[in-house]
Amino acid sequence: MAQTMLIADDLTGALDAGVCFVPQGAKVLVDASAVDGGAFVRCEGALCVNAATRHMAAPEAAELVAGLVDAARSAGVRRIVKKTDSALRGNVGAELAAAWKASGAARLHFLPALPAMNRVTRGGVHYIDGVPVSESVFGRDPFEPVAESDVRAIIAAQTDAPVAVVAEGESVPADFAGIVVYDASSEASMESRVRELLAEDGDAVLAGCAGLASALARIAGPAPRSDDPLSFDGNLLVVCGSVNGVSRGQCAAAARAGAAAYPIAETEKCDDSWLASEAGRAFVDAVNGDWAARPLTVVDGSGLEDLSALVPAGLDVRQVVSDHIGALLAAVCAAGVRGRALVTGGDVLTSFLTQAKVAEVTPLGQVSAGVVAFEVPLPAGKLTIASKSGGFGDESLLVDMAQPNTMEKECCAHA
Repeated sequence: MAQTMLIADDLTGALDAGVCFVPQGAKVLVDASAVDGGAFVRCEGALCVNAATRHMAAPEAAELVAGLVDAARSAGVRRIVKKTDSALRGNVGAELAAAWKASGAARLHFLPALPAMNRVTRGGVHYIDGVPVSESVFGRDPFEPVAESDVRAIIAAQTDAPVAVVAEGESVPADFAGIVVYDASSEASMESRVRELLAEDGDAVLAGCAGLASALARIAGPAPRSDDPLSFDGNLLVVCGSVNGVSRGQCAAAARAGAAAYPIAETEKCDDSWLASEAGRAFVDAVNGDWAARPLTVVDGSGLEDLSALVPAGLDVRQVVSDHIGALLAAVCAAGVRGRALVTGGDVLTSFLTQAKVAEVTPLGQVSAGVVAFEVPLPAGKLTIASKSGGFGDESLLVDMAQPNTMEKECCAHA
């Protein structure tokens, strides 16, 4: 029976959280519709759910989160965690308020920090690499820019739920009812606060990113298991569906280093007929051939073209693009699994797994900070996939990952 349920707003977030609980047992559900009594029973440790609410309207996202919290409570899950983005993107206020109200708890404890990747909260303000988040690369996101750095303001944009901010070293406000935001500038500070909260209430309702998940997993302690490392070797196929500037830089660096580079633009991203065309089939064959022959092949969909005129009215551009890139990866894999893969962008990964009819995955470990690996059974063979959010990693990440690597089951992704 699952001891913890984590509700993420995208698939990379669910994997980031889930990998922290690999020693205790973790399952990640690709789609929230798979949440049922059987899902809770099959998982012994942490059940991580991709609620896919990142791009939803706030009321719709809140309703879905509230329903998942209700399901967890009805199933007897002891600990509920609303997993948030470490850069505070998405429907943060609406989802935290929904989780708080549905839980019936007096307080929801929100720890936004991810100190291991220099994402900290001081005075209720969230910082990325020493810069307020709204002034960082996430403030310039083309689809969902973070407009505020004050966590209270981010929450208040979507809810009138009461919010209190607690500095490091200050006590939990015992008489307060609402959402409590905690400062944290180090992993030790995070763990100390989580221990304090669990000591006061073992069933506390929590929220935060992988920094919180990591602290919870360390407190829970590893279950007995094999210490054998897991291999992450073979030629690397990268499929980038993120338009974040970090991802664009990584794809460009890989091309400069000699990777086989396949940019995809308007036709490949939006045309339903392209993949079945002669040009589409030739593209798939070329990618598959280089994946078999070269250490690093990059399918680069990180361009910032204006695609609105190419997508039928009423359809979401991001979803259309994600579905097309996911279908492209599926077609490449159908021609043969030639090694390992890295998918950047949770929407593309979700679309690919949905098309492959994969409803549940088990994290294996992390390849590097924020890069989580798992296996997918496909008709052409078993594929080991790593995933990452678009804004994570050094510029050389793709080139570095093309080198032989191993993963440790105890490792927790930091994202």
